[in-house]
Amino acid sequence: NFGVMKWTWDEDAVNSKIVTENVASVLVNKMNRLQEETQRMLMVASCLGATFRLSAVMEVMKNISRVEMRDSMRASMISVSGTAATMGNSSASLLSSDLSNACTDHDGSDSSYASSVEEFEGEGLCEVDDEECRFMHDQIQSAAFELISPEQRDSFRGRIGSILLQSLPPEELEASLFEVVGLLNCATTQINNEKRDEMARMNLKAGIKASENAAFDAAKVYFKEGREALGSRGWEGDYHAMLDLCSHGANACFVTGEFDPMTELIDEVLSKDIDTKEKYRVSEIKVKALFTIGKP
Repeated sequence: NFGVMKWTWDEDAVNSKIVTENVASVLVNKMNRLQEETQRMLMVASCLGATFRLSAVMEVMKNISRVEMRDSMRASMISVSGTAATMGNSSASLLSSDLSNACTDHDGSDSSYASSVEEFEGEGLCEVDDEECRFMHDQIQSAAFELISPEQRDSFRGRIGSILLQSLPPEELEASLFEVVGLLNCATTQINNEKRDEMARMNLKAGIKASENAAFDAAKVYFKEGREALGSRGWEGDYHAMLDLCSHGANACFVTGEFDPMTELIDEVLSKDIDTKEKYRVSEIKVKALFTIGKP
């Protein structure tokens, strides 16, 4: 404080930080005492959101190897809100068992999964209501997520999204569409062109669903991710998907009043050598936008 030429403290902020760090420390210590399988399940669940379906966690656990899980943990020391040393001990506990066991790919069983569910529910980390689960506090989800190496988080989440995309029944995939697509989008830079085409189609599907629910801000993100997944080769490779992504994206921008990006998308479509009928959708959006802003 230059007015009185001495340090002054924001006591509320200091106390809040102390409480936050104490909570983080308690959570880390609690997770350090859990079964190894339980810790793995919490890692996966933390990537699915504050609420998650047990069936989704089970599918991932059945399709991801212990080696992959351990590789995702190899980040020397992990810290949660300044408790690096404590979390480092937690990480070490996951890596300390005989590595020969890690060579077994998918050695989890339904009984071990059930035991883990009972454990993290009994420890008060998650609330389980039949198939639906939720973390009891966002600090718990954050602590579980911090078990994942920062360098591996994007690829780990992308791997989870890929597993869910391939393994969930159609009705469950539809119910978890936004979560699955969000996970896939984390690993966009690490996939080949074939996977990019699939990612673009999934983003298109998620964007359309978000638009139908009037969540146009979210829809814009999905349409943009889809276009970026296809990249410059989109118009030559799968121009129908690119056309849909641009058209729906332009409409979402129109609804939310973002006319500059809307115009860019419309101009991109109109500049392509495609059938005039296919340009009609964006032309219609352009006309509506001109009326909205009062231009003839």
